[in-house]
Amino acid sequence: MYCKVFPDDDKIIAKRLFSQQTTFKDKFEVAWKFSASYINKSRNNQGSKSVVDSIRWRTTGNTEYTATSKNEDYISKSIEAYTKSIVFAPVGSEELSLAYANRSAVLFRARLYEDCLLDIERALKSGYPDELKTKLFLRQSLCFKALKKSSDIESSALASATKWLPNLKKNISNHEMFEKYTKMMNELGKPRNITTFSPEIKNNFSKDITGASDAIDLKKTSNNGQHIVAKRMIKSGEFIYISEPFAATVINELHFTNCWHCSRQTWAGIPCDNCLSIIYCSDICQQKAWDSYHNLECLVLGQLLKSDEMNTQTLLAVKILLKALNSVGGLIELKKKIDNIDSMINDGMIFTTDTLDVNTIDNFHRLDYIKPTSTECKFESALLAVWIVTIFGQKTNVIGSKMAVAELIDYKSKRKFILGELILRYMMIVQLNTGFFTEIDFGGSVGQSSVLIPFCKLIKKSCDPNVYWNHFGSNVGFYASKPIKQGKPILLSTAGSYHMIPKINRWIQLEPTTNDHVPCRCTACFESWPTIQSLKSYHDSTELPTTMKTEFDDMMSDLNEWQKLIEEGDDDKLLEIKDELISMNDEFYRYITVPCKEISLLYLSLNKLYGRLCSVNKALE
Repeated sequence: MYCKVFPDDDKIIAKRLFSQQTTFKDKFEVAWKFSASYINKSRNNQGSKSVVDSIRWRTTGNTEYTATSKNEDYISKSIEAYTKSIVFAPVGSEELSLAYANRSAVLFRARLYEDCLLDIERALKSGYPDELKTKLFLRQSLCFKALKKSSDIESSALASATKWLPNLKKNISNHEMFEKYTKMMNELGKPRNITTFSPEIKNNFSKDITGASDAIDLKKTSNNGQHIVAKRMIKSGEFIYISEPFAATVINELHFTNCWHCSRQTWAGIPCDNCLSIIYCSDICQQKAWDSYHNLECLVLGQLLKSDEMNTQTLLAVKILLKALNSVGGLIELKKKIDNIDSMINDGMIFTTDTLDVNTIDNFHRLDYIKPTSTECKFESALLAVWIVTIFGQKTNVIGSKMAVAELIDYKSKRKFILGELILRYMMIVQLNTGFFTEIDFGGSVGQSSVLIPFCKLIKKSCDPNVYWNHFGSNVGFYASKPIKQGKPILLSTAGSYHMIPKINRWIQLEPTTNDHVPCRCTACFESWPTIQSLKSYHDSTELPTTMKTEFDDMMSDLNEWQKLIEEGDDDKLLEIKDELISMNDEFYRYITVPCKEISLLYLSLNKLYGRLCSVNKALE
């Protein structure tokens, strides 16, 4: 808990006063005046790197890796434990080099030779002990051999192994070392194929929309609205937009397996020099994060993660706020920018020269958000914003200078209220616009990470969508889930499609997002289309020649056989059936224009196939 228990009577009065306010500024001020004095006044340490903790996690990794009776996921668990040892190791410590070296051994066993080489290099740069270097250079030489690198590079690594041989604690002769090397070389496995599906824009990119295909166009309406339409016929499975999301945040369970910046799974993650809870997949992502938001986030993240109230959406809102602050130079400048954008008559996305890049700070502020007058803008959210402001006040200079909570309460400047107003607003933007992608961690549990994609604002909403999106590596990709005719709008569901979600459930989810008493007026809702469980076969709804029905029935027989392949998720096998499934989908939609069980099954199968192909976390075992 981040604060003391509130007196019930005071809370009732505060909530009543909160509900009467109509702006984020006023709502935050009510929450601040009520709760600031109850916030924990101790400047809690968010933790620091520790040799003891690094050794503890390295020991855990050793236990997992060398156990006589191994679990089937021992490689993944060993890598994660060693990664935690790396994260907790102080910069420049011997423990850091030992953790990298130990992880390189597991990566070698997993036949992830490129990653193994990265960790060997990191171990050496971190001061790996001389008496252990021979083993490390032998491993390096074997990696070069497996990857068929230049024989000169392999020989150089082997020479280095020989050079450090006298330093080994256990005396081994040159002859013994080369015998061991020869044995390991003969047992050397081929590099593991971890190639993941990478979506592509097949034809040309749009000249008007960054990241989009030339198959789509931006249409402007008379009321200053904007939405995407098909510029030509788009086939099922064709990607119409590929880009990094504006921002993403992974669930807690994946903080040591997935990149904090791009969400990509990594077996050879690197730590922040200060944080104890995140990793990056590369130096590039680490630098991008630092330049964009982590220079400030690093000061507060450890403290924020201590609260159970901080879900991925709230962390995402904080990340985006820091990104915005860095982009404009400070709090007052950001407030002025937002006020300027709010004052614009046209509320469409803002073009940069002649091109629309939706992933800009300006266009983030063009996204719809839960209004302060909505019942979905809750008192509890404002209380959380108060706590976040106190953390920022104690640990950063965002509001002027660092200060204790008691000083912050007496602080006369309006900066703390501006910060609180913006945090609350960003929380409401994220709450309304966040997409989720499902993750499966190494223990098999399922969770959801948050991602914000401003491109969605340009797509009309429908419970009978014709596009779907997934997370592919560090990008999100939007593809046609059924054929789209030229001139037709691109449609995306925000409460699930009619294929699986009943109308009443969709409307319950959509109700907080609109003031309309009819939350959705799409055809599927207007005609109350049933879900796949209640839909009839096309045999009962469409008149087709017997030969065509026979052909369609054969297709469905193949599709039923593919369900197991799709469920198992083997990339190579999925890629073998992908194009055939796409053609099957197009063929059905060519002749069947009404909802039926087969159409729904095709829609769900195609989306599940792409979902398997883009699975963020691949198992090694």
